[in-house]
Amino acid sequence: MSGHEQTRWRAIGGAKMAWREWDGEFVVFNPRTGSTHLLSEFAGEMLLGLLASDEGITAESLAARQADSSAGTDDSERSIAIASALAEFARLDLVETVTL
Repeated sequence: MSGHEQTRWRAIGGAKMAWREWDGEFVVFNPRTGSTHLLSEFAGEMLLGLLASDEGITAESLAARQADSSAGTDDSERSIAIASALAEFARLDLVETVTL
């Protein structure tokens, strides 16, 4: 991989994943695993960004999308939170990396 290529992420089975949002919390059902997960508003908005991108999206692009919704959070804190959420999503089998 060249230095200009970046890891892209996408939701697994996006169209089949069911989700709802109530009062700033998201509930998502993963049909692949049969599991339901409760997500914070930050994580839920991230997952929506991943669901909207069939080709995958970089962590940097997710950070740019989150910048407006997480006012008061600096870039380094946001980047750490996104990396942590992506790792947790991968552990829960909600996301995968994409090779283009």
